Amino acid sequence: MTERKYIIESRRYVDDDGNRTFDKWITSSNVIEIKHNEEYLVFFPLEGEHAGKKHYIPFSNIHIVREL
Repeated sequence: MTERKYIIESRRYVDDDGNRTFDKWITSSNVIEIKHNEEYLVFFPLEGEHAGKKHYIPFSNIHIVREL
């Protein structure tokens, strides 16, 4: 079975230039940890400048999670 990959996007916000934008990471299904009591998603991005570094994102900031 192949490993699944997901895109995690944070809520949209307005940047310094007035543009609507959002943060986006690509991660693997094998490294996602859900902290229900603390309401956080813990993951390690597979790509980009923060690849391999642990990320915590509050449930309230998650905009969308979709499978690639």
